[in-house]
Amino acid sequence: MMLFRNATMDDLDAIHHLAVNAGIGITTLSKDKATLEKRLQWACDSFKKDIKKPKDEYYFFVLVDPKTQEIVGTSAIESCLGTRLPFYTYKLSTRSRFSKNLNIRTDYQVLSLVNDKHRCSEICTLFLHPDYRKNNNGQLLSRARFLFMAHYPKRFADVVIADMRGFSDENGISPFWEAVGKHFFHMSFSKADELTLVTDKQLIADLMPRNPIYVCLLPKSAQAVIGKPHPSTVPALRILEQEGFRYHQYIDIFDAGPTMEVKLPDIRTNRLSQQLTISSISDTVTSQPYLVSHTHPQFKATIAEVMINPELKTCVISKETARLLNCSIKDTLCVSPLTVNDDAHFKE
Repeated sequence: MMLFRNATMDDLDAIHHLAVNAGIGITTLSKDKATLEKRLQWACDSFKKDIKKPKDEYYFFVLVDPKTQEIVGTSAIESCLGTRLPFYTYKLSTRSRFSKNLNIRTDYQVLSLVNDKHRCSEICTLFLHPDYRKNNNGQLLSRARFLFMAHYPKRFADVVIADMRGFSDENGISPFWEAVGKHFFHMSFSKADELTLVTDKQLIADLMPRNPIYVCLLPKSAQAVIGKPHPSTVPALRILEQEGFRYHQYIDIFDAGPTMEVKLPDIRTNRLSQQLTISSISDTVTSQPYLVSHTHPQFKATIAEVMINPELKTCVISKETARLLNCSIKDTLCVSPLTVNDDAHFKE
């Protein structure tokens, strides 16, 4: 069993070690230790706040191997984009021109710099150590955030987005950056990516082209990666698609990765989750595995086998699960199906 929990300041060194080995393109997982420390403090302060509606909060989580106490993954949620810093994307749209005299119609695509996702919540900072990309660890690391949202819906906006890492080759070269951003920023992709986190993003407003970019004028290599995720991001993208996230023609301004979005009530894990009271704790439990979370004294989640009584809204868990989540009989758990077909007890 693995443990998903909110990050603390004591996790700084371990998170920094992960970040250094994460490669480029995960903008919110900085390799700069001082920046990570600031984000961790921001998260610790956010967890403690009494929230009536989202404003400027950041929730940082880690995945821990209980056997070694090693931190092997990170994920996060930013509650309300645009309140602290602007959030820019490119919107891909189609335009048409028509010559009546020549009877010629031309359809073409353009990219326009926008901040349409202002005041949305964003899931971000997802990284899992390659050695742990198995046994549904990626599912837990990504989807346990939605259980946190199910516990605390007032902390988040009505629309949730995910800015997916865009395509780059084995050398970290982004074809889209080479065709667009490089000409305006005069620096490497990795440097620009870093600056968006450690600055106020004014450089984007100052340097990015204000006029629409005609896609047909870009090199074929750049056109081919618009809305295309990085190969290592594809599994995370598939998880989000199963949750109801969809691509609506918005992309990252640096690497052209797709921006996915969904309405908060439509997130599958959130929608199918139920609050269940622990009626018994057994030595072992034989049942289907579920995503399970507990909130006291801190948020914790795992994947565990749970016996559910849907009529009484109670459940039985194992001693191992109780120990990992620090819960007891009569405590309340949030439980959601692990896979698409495991929702027999969660029909609406």
